[in-house]
Amino acid sequence: MIMRKRQINNVLCGALLGIFCSTSICFAQEPEEKSEEAKRKEDLYKREMTLEREYDPIVQDAVKVSTIPEVRAINVSKRAIVYSDYAIPVATPKDMIVLPSGSFTTQIEHGQRDGYLHFGGGMLLNMQGDVGYHLLNNDSDKLAVWFSHRSTNGNVKLLDPDSLTRKAKINDNIGGLDFKHHFNGSILSLGGKYSYSAFNYYGKDMNISASSDTTIYTTNQVNQLINVYAGLASTNLLSLGYNFGVDFTHFGQQYSLSPAPYFKGIKENHVKINFGIRSPVNDGKSFGLNLNSNMLSYTEPMQSAVPIDSMAFDTHINATMNPYFNIYRETWNLLLGFNMVLVAQNGTTDVFLTPNIKLDIPFANSRSLFYAYLTGQVESNSMAEISRVNRYFNPLFTADASKTFANLQLGVRSSVATGLWFDIFASYKYTENILLFNPSQLDFGSDVGFRNFSMPFQPLAQFIQPGASLKYDYRKIFEIYARGVSNFYQLKCLESWKNQEVYTNVSKTDECKAYGMPTVELSAGINVRPITPLTISLDYTLLSGMYASIGKGKERKDVQMQDVNDLRLRALWQFDDRYSVYLQLNNLMFQRHELYYGYPLQPFSAMVGFNVNF
Repeated sequence: MIMRKRQINNVLCGALLGIFCSTSICFAQEPEEKSEEAKRKEDLYKREMTLEREYDPIVQDAVKVSTIPEVRAINVSKRAIVYSDYAIPVATPKDMIVLPSGSFTTQIEHGQRDGYLHFGGGMLLNMQGDVGYHLLNNDSDKLAVWFSHRSTNGNVKLLDPDSLTRKAKINDNIGGLDFKHHFNGSILSLGGKYSYSAFNYYGKDMNISASSDTTIYTTNQVNQLINVYAGLASTNLLSLGYNFGVDFTHFGQQYSLSPAPYFKGIKENHVKINFGIRSPVNDGKSFGLNLNSNMLSYTEPMQSAVPIDSMAFDTHINATMNPYFNIYRETWNLLLGFNMVLVAQNGTTDVFLTPNIKLDIPFANSRSLFYAYLTGQVESNSMAEISRVNRYFNPLFTADASKTFANLQLGVRSSVATGLWFDIFASYKYTENILLFNPSQLDFGSDVGFRNFSMPFQPLAQFIQPGASLKYDYRKIFEIYARGVSNFYQLKCLESWKNQEVYTNVSKTDECKAYGMPTVELSAGINVRPITPLTISLDYTLLSGMYASIGKGKERKDVQMQDVNDLRLRALWQFDDRYSVYLQLNNLMFQRHELYYGYPLQPFSAMVGFNVNF
C-alpha cells in the first residue's frame, strides 16, 4: 500500500515539475502592458448581482454571484420531482444523484422583492413550503432569514414478490439566518442554520433476525444539525487579497441500531477552518496559498452485542495546503499548483501530493472554450455530509475520508449560436475509499433493531466518465435540454478498510461493482410557453445499471436494481410578478423504482401550490 502511494506521488510530482518547466519556456515572453480587453475582464470580477437562489438551504451565500461571463456555461434547468424523489434529504444531494434537486417554484424571478412564500400539497400527504425575507438589503448590509419544509406520509409497495405495503415518513425542516456587511475592500459573513429531520426505516427486511413487530417500521429516527459560520474576505482582486473562515457543525442522531433507549445515536462535531492569501504581480499573474483543515470528533454510541471498531470514533483530521501560480491572458488562462494533503484517521497518518493544474483556452471569438483540469482532493465524509446523500446510512459507524489522487477532466464548452449551448467532456478519477452504499447484512440478534440501512462501502476506485450536455432556448418561448453520462469503473476492495466483509458482505477477494451508482445517467426536458402567463414543462430522468450485493459467503450475489424512469409534467400560471399557481404530476410512467436497494420511491402523485413574492 505504501509503495503504491509513493509511486503515485512520484508520478504526480514528476508530471507537475514537467508542466512547470514547459510553461516557463513556452510563456517566457509576456507583453509589458495589459490590453483594454484584459482590463475589462478583470473589472468584471468586481461586478455583483443579486439573484434568488434555487432551493438549497445548504448554500450560505445564495444571493451573490461573481463571474467572468466570457463563455456561458450550460445551466440545465433541474426542475424538482418534489416527492417522486422523496428518499432524497431536504438538502441538495451529491453529484452521484442526478435526480433534479431544485424547486419548481424557483422559475419565478423574485430577486427584486424582499420576501417570498411558497407552499404546495398533494397526494400521499406530500407537502413543501419555503419562506424567506431580507430584513436588510442595501449596498452595505444584507440580512436574510429563511425556513423550508418538506414532508411525506404515504404508502409505498416494496419491490419484492409479496409487494408488501409500508408507510414512508419524512419530515424535514431547516431554517437559518445569513448576514453580510461590506467594508471598504472586504466582506464580513456571519450566519447559521438549524435542521430537524425525522424519518422511518421502511425498507425491505435485511436483518435475518427480524420479527413480526411492525412498530419498528413506523418508529422515527431523528437527525438534528446545528451550524454556525463566520468569514472575512477581501474584494479587490488587483491588490493583496485574503480570506478567512471558520465553520462549526454539530450533527446527532437520536438512535443507533434500535429505537430502544439504550441504543443512543452518534454525535459528531465538525470544525472547518480555511485561510487564503493572493498576491497579484504585473501583467495578469498572481501567486497564492490556500490552507484548509477539517477536524471531526465523535461521541461513541451506546452499543449492544454488535462488535464495532471503537477506533473509528477517534478524532479524524484532514488538512490541505495549496500553493499556486496563476497566469491570465486574453487567449488562455493557466493555474499551476499542487495540494499537500494530510489525513489522520483510525490510528494512522497519511501524507500525499496531488496536482492542481487548470488550463482554459477560449477560441472562436471567445464563444467556445477548451478546458483541461488535473486536480486531487480529500473529502471528509462526515455524518452530516453523508446524511445529505443517503439518510438511511448505517447509524453505528463512521466513514473514512475519500482520497482522490488524480482527477483529470477534458472538455469543450461552447455558446457558438444564439440560444444554443453545449458541453462535451470526459474525465478520469482515481480515488481511495470512495464512498458507495450497499445494504448491510449485519445481524445483531435483536428483534427490535432497524431492518434496513445502508453501509458505506469504500473500495479503491478508478472511474472513466464521458458525457455531454446541451441546451437550446428560443426567445424564452421554447426550451429543450439534455444531459447524458456513462460511468465505467474498476474497483478493488481494500484490506485496510474496517471489517468490510462482516458489515457489507463483500470481501477483498470478491469482484465488486460500484454499488448504488448508475452506469448510465440521462436527463432531458422541454419547456413551452404558449402564452405569456403559462409555462408547461415535461422532464425525464433515467438512472440505469445500478447494483446491490446481498447475501453472505457462498450465498452472496449481485442483483441489479430497478432502473429509475421518472417522467414529470408541470404547469405554472404567472398572474404577475407577485402571484402564481402551479400543478405538478410525478411518475407519469407509473414505474416502481428505487435509489437505494429496498427503498422504493413513490408511485404516481400530484401536487398543487402557490407562490407569493412580497
